[in-house]
Amino acid sequence: MVSIFSTQYRNIRQVVEDKYGSQQLLVEKNILQTVSYIDNAYKIAEHQLNREMREYSEQMLEKYRENPDVMGWDLSEMQERFAGYDIYIVDKDLKIIRTTYEKDLGLDFSKFGSFATIVRERMAGNQFEVDRIDLSTQAGEIKKYSYMPSPDNQYLFELSVSIEDKYPSFQSLNLFKDATSLTEQYEMVEDIGFYSVEPLRHGVAKLRNSKRPYLNPDVPEFEEELARQAVIQNVMQQGTRNIDGIQHSYRFFPALISNRESEQGWNSYVVGIVYDDHVMQEEMAQHRNLFLANIILMTVLFGSFITVVVYLIKSFEYQAHHDKLTGLANRKCFEEEFNKLKNKADSAGQNIGLVFIDIDKFKEINDNFGHDTGDEVLKSIAARMENSLKEKDLKARMGGDEFIIALTDLSSNEQIMEVTKRLIVELKKPLFIGATEIPVSVSAGVSFYPDESSEIETLLKNADSAMYQAKRKGKDIE
Repeated sequence: MVSIFSTQYRNIRQVVEDKYGSQQLLVEKNILQTVSYIDNAYKIAEHQLNREMREYSEQMLEKYRENPDVMGWDLSEMQERFAGYDIYIVDKDLKIIRTTYEKDLGLDFSKFGSFATIVRERMAGNQFEVDRIDLSTQAGEIKKYSYMPSPDNQYLFELSVSIEDKYPSFQSLNLFKDATSLTEQYEMVEDIGFYSVEPLRHGVAKLRNSKRPYLNPDVPEFEEELARQAVIQNVMQQGTRNIDGIQHSYRFFPALISNRESEQGWNSYVVGIVYDDHVMQEEMAQHRNLFLANIILMTVLFGSFITVVVYLIKSFEYQAHHDKLTGLANRKCFEEEFNKLKNKADSAGQNIGLVFIDIDKFKEINDNFGHDTGDEVLKSIAARMENSLKEKDLKARMGGDEFIIALTDLSSNEQIMEVTKRLIVELKKPLFIGATEIPVSVSAGVSFYPDESSEIETLLKNADSAMYQAKRKGKDIE
């Protein structure tokens, strides 16, 4: 039942994700298609404008050669001949000293940061330069500019033209209108913005629709970096931010990217779309709550069953690594844990002692007192080992009446032998099973890590051999 509910929830979740994913793709496709359409229209217009601007700029050069007194030029007459183009004359101080566009008279380009560098380079050059169609920061109009230095590099002759004035049909191409329409149509769309990225230092400004200046350089650092990287890498950039406790997704697309070195100024544009993730998350939460309500009863009913299963799994795992009678580790577990002890000992520069212990004449105990008593003797010996040694010392039953111990945290073989001797004394103390005293004697053999070997099999073999030598010699320990 839980599986059925879970499958249904995953299917519904996928449907919701697909729904918002499709809306997102539709929004992005629409706005990018609008940008592309406008860009293509501008490119067609630019071909004609470039030709006209070059022709008029060369006429200004010819006039300068005939009359270098630019202050005496009749700019109004020239503007009539230049099909309505605005004329600017920029001096060596980067100030506009003459213009047909009165609002820009006296404008000082030296205060325009990186653009001032571009203007100086163009004034010091010897060739005609033209920018692509761009947004005028002060006027908010779509304009195109060209530049031609005077032969003596004392002035820069600039021409500009308003695209919408020259081509009235372009007034219908409005990015902000389409962006507003998409934002109102789709609840998940928080904002659609347009960013201009300067090509030299990659400064970022956001376009504004109705407030001067129309390029706002005060862009949040997070958005600024996304726009900048979209231009530099020429691929979509994305990220998320938490605004007032609500997660928002940002997707910034390179829309109009300048690749020609001759294109300078604010020539690259990025479309930034901000999505309110809360809209989708809220719908997801409604379905999730329904799913939780459906399975909560199943969880209660199967809770006890799961607890039992976990207990059994842990119990089986414990039994696989421990001796059922004594509770000590078995040989497999001992060998696995010994490798861990070796690493710790190597790091601390300490020794490990392997003590192989065998109960003497254990068969006689079974024969004389019975196997049940023999089992009790084994459990008692194991308990004495646990009580006499440190918790971190490793104790294991190898099988029958044989035990193996790994003594740790000892700095010398002498200390290992001292601990072993004390242990043997404890193991040989009188043992009572009920009211019956059982005589117990043990023999032990010791091998040393790392002096004798680093391999567990070799150490076990050496300890076993030493134990049998102790038996033959009638000693407790060898």
